[in-house]
Amino acid sequence: MKLPDFIKARTAIIIKLVRNHGGYFVTTFIHSALPLLFLPILTRYLEPAEYANIALFNFYLAISNSIAGTSIPAVLSKHFFDKPKEYIAQIIGNSIFIVFTLSFTLFLLLYILSPILLPYVDLPLFWFLIIPWCSFFFIIYNITLTVLRNQKKALTFSYHKIANISFNILLSLAFVVLLMWGWQGRLWGVFLSFIISSFIAIYYLRKNGYINFTLSKKIIKKTLNLLIYLLPNSFQAIIISQIGIFFMQLYFTKELLGIYSVGFQVSFAIKLLYMTIGLSWAPYLYEIFSKPKNINRTHLAKMFYLLTMVLLGGVIFVNLFSGTILKIFTTSLYYDAKVFIPWFTIGYLFNGLIIFITPILIKLEKQKQITKISFVNMIIMLVLNILFSRIFGPIGIAYAFCLTYFLMFLSFWKALHNSFPLPWLFFMRKKN
Repeated sequence: MKLPDFIKARTAIIIKLVRNHGGYFVTTFIHSALPLLFLPILTRYLEPAEYANIALFNFYLAISNSIAGTSIPAVLSKHFFDKPKEYIAQIIGNSIFIVFTLSFTLFLLLYILSPILLPYVDLPLFWFLIIPWCSFFFIIYNITLTVLRNQKKALTFSYHKIANISFNILLSLAFVVLLMWGWQGRLWGVFLSFIISSFIAIYYLRKNGYINFTLSKKIIKKTLNLLIYLLPNSFQAIIISQIGIFFMQLYFTKELLGIYSVGFQVSFAIKLLYMTIGLSWAPYLYEIFSKPKNINRTHLAKMFYLLTMVLLGGVIFVNLFSGTILKIFTTSLYYDAKVFIPWFTIGYLFNGLIIFITPILIKLEKQKQITKISFVNMIIMLVLNILFSRIFGPIGIAYAFCLTYFLMFLSFWKALHNSFPLPWLFFMRKKN
């Protein structure tokens, strides 16, 4: 069957975009795919209730990252190209001080509130208190990756990513398989890999003159102001995407959470797909919008249709083979995860479309509208999780995930249509 010419042309553009960012794409893809690649080992050595502890730790770590300063790389990128190297070094040094302060403050709060929080978070106190420090080392490592990406040093970027992946895999294998430490062995692998990677990162920054620990009240104030502005967005993104993990353990059992989490990991393949495209898609859009008079809106509409078809193809593939994937990657204890996968994959489909629309809204200075939509949908997600879990049981958590992203997509699409309408029905035009 012969493909339409516009599909061929746009497919060639997507392939070219991925090639142009190949070094970042490969290592980022592998790093993000690690939880899925690790499933065959973890599910054979861990029961669902044990696997649930890993999911809970990762969820709380993501929240901690957003509070401790995961947005700092964005602050760094904002100044990287228009400030001298010496000033960037000061930003990095002061940012590390900020991250340490925020991490330590979060650690103290968690310790003080632990008698109240522990019954709800359902993690041992030790691992609960490790979370802020894991965030600290992760953000230092991530700052260095941002410097390398802005320097366009794809090869060095890959070395750092691959080193972190290697430490993560080797340590986790040693602790889980050889020492039989169970789910805690996996968490030790994650924690220690970030410690090692952060020390390597600091060594690189010092060697190349990109770190200066001289404190500056002015830089700290500017960084904190932007960080506080970005924090709600990063926090909302975590809550919307992963809050179901918390409600699953709160209302049901850890066994169900373990099964739910495996379904979530298998469905994560769709997120990997749109994250991969997004590495090149956003810069491509920014380049197009740098010359607004030359924008071809029909071309953009066609590109969006093609991207939707790519994601839809991924959703269909994952759902058709989800049973086989679970049999290959897991044991019979996790086969029931199949019921969650359709709702996760469809939800990720709509989230992918949101990711593709967002750069246009950012370019049109609609950040406040994006924040408003995200906040409203975070509230909707919380309400739907509580409501659907009572009406539908465990599957209601997956329903809430899917429906929230659908409603969020409609809001983003409406914002796009109001600000920058595209000819979605271009194929119905009469040809001259």
